[in-house]
Amino acid sequence: MAGLQREPSSPLTVTSSVAPLLCLLGVVVLLSSVTLIIKYVFQHSDVQPLRLAQIRVTVGFIFLGAVTLVWDCRGLLALGASDLVRLTLVGFLGVFSYAIAACGLMYTSVTHYALIYSLLPSCTATFSVLLRRDQVGLAKVAGITLSMIGCLIAVSDGVPSSAAGFGFGDMLVLVFTMMMSAHIVLSASVVKRFGVMVANTVMFGGSAFVLFLGSLQWTEPQRGEFSPLITAAVVYIGLATAAVFLLRYRSLQSLPPSTVGTYHNLIPVVTIVLAYLYLGEPIGLQTIIGGVAVVGGAELVRRVQQPPQVARKAEPSLGLGPPRHARSSNLPVPISRL
Repeated sequence: MAGLQREPSSPLTVTSSVAPLLCLLGVVVLLSSVTLIIKYVFQHSDVQPLRLAQIRVTVGFIFLGAVTLVWDCRGLLALGASDLVRLTLVGFLGVFSYAIAACGLMYTSVTHYALIYSLLPSCTATFSVLLRRDQVGLAKVAGITLSMIGCLIAVSDGVPSSAAGFGFGDMLVLVFTMMMSAHIVLSASVVKRFGVMVANTVMFGGSAFVLFLGSLQWTEPQRGEFSPLITAAVVYIGLATAAVFLLRYRSLQSLPPSTVGTYHNLIPVVTIVLAYLYLGEPIGLQTIIGGVAVVGGAELVRRVQQPPQVARKAEPSLGLGPPRHARSSNLPVPISRL
């Protein structure tokens, strides 16, 4: 019977199984904290949304560019002028929308931002159906409807008034969510063709250039210099945005996309809790009920969207696999939910 006993797991095996989960927890913490810190920057400085978005995307581009030069320099150098234009146009829809997200967060609460952005899976599924990239089903419609109703319930509880008008920030966040959903659907084929790191590096670079030109035209000169704390916060926002790409890739190497998607449902929960603890934003009964409905609807949509896994090493959807010329290499895979 001794030959049937299971050998004890080696420390290396235990570490390799824990590392992907730690990476996922890092994704949750980074994405949750970024929203909170952006709101903090707006509250304690006069930085304008377009300027903040430009710095965020530029820092992310520098980070991703350095990593891409190490992991896939050949793919980056193989791009032609037409490829750069195509990737820039696709990236404009997604990465450039960070400017709209920043404007929305200036006029609404972190709680509302998290709840509305949690509609991303439902909006993405809707765009997929409208563009005939996916089929409609009863469960999918139910999940989308549940998320929408839950969001309306939660956001209707104490919408903050502002000089820009009632719910103006919420509307901008919804526009940002829809733009990012369209970007995810439309960029799938582009990412598959050029590779995830190359594609996203160029998208970030092109959007950073456009945002730089826009900030020169439509923003007022910065009055004074940033304090060391605000400077550190702005740099953190950019680095965290790019770091999520690498952490999620590491988790997808060992975990199925279904597990990664489940962890992503924790992001709005953690964001709302952090906003309550550090910004003093209230959490009412409507927020809890609506938030549960939003997360439940998103999970239902995710389960319907998730294809059956034939093999453990199957690549996740939405073009998250490495480029064709390096299928077996360890190229980072990005996250579309930023």
